[in-house]
Order: sequence, then structure tokens, then C-alpha cells
Amino acid sequence: MPDPASRSCPSWCEQPAGHLHVEPAGPGDYHVSEFTVIDLPGIPGVRDQTAIQVAIEQYVTATTTYQPMISLGAGEEDPDSEAFTLAEADTLAATLTRAVAAARNAQPHQPSKDDDCA
Repeated sequence: MPDPASRSCPSWCEQPAGHLHVEPAGPGDYHVSEFTVIDLPGIPGVRDQTAIQVAIEQYVTATTTYQPMISLGAGEEDPDSEAFTLAEADTLAATLTRAVAAARNAQPHQPSKDDDCA
């Protein structure tokens, strides 16, 4: 977990620059996060070996605790990670689950002679 006293913000933070005012022994603004990295093997002709970072991040001030965000990024330190609300992450997970089920249940396509482009 990053140091709560860090003055750097994650990519999803929409607060103005310099908004973090951390007081080590008292209230203040900070970001907290926990993350894991999933290593994905390469697939010939599709992708090189890569990693997906999944992080749960939250912005907290002395008076407000904002809802957690779940972010996905390529690689261990992706500055362009995409942050999702919990509802959006739930929708994404359900959609991926449906896509996997549909792909598993699909009949394999056998090319016919009419499909030849040669």
C-alpha cells in the first residue's frame, strides 16, 4: 500500500493539483490503495507476455470518505489505468462472465470451401 502521506495522486483523481494536505498525526487528505498484478502469458500472434494490474483505491479527507474505485491497467505501473466505480466494475465483471459463457457454448465455425479467399 502506498504511503498515505504521499502527495502524488492516482490517475483517476479529479481533484486539483496540490490538494493533498496530509498531517502525519492528524486529519488530512490522502489516497489509499491495495493492488495485485496478474501475469498473462504470451499468445503467439495475439499478444506478448503482459501483466494486468487490478487496484482498489479510495480518496479520504478529514470530513469525507469517498466510494472506492477499482482500476485496471496494463503492466505493473500503468499511468493510464482505467478507474471504475463498484457498480461499473460489477457490470464489467458480469459482461465478461457472459462473454466467456457465450464463447464456451458457441459451436466452432468450420470454414467451407465458399469461405476461401484464395
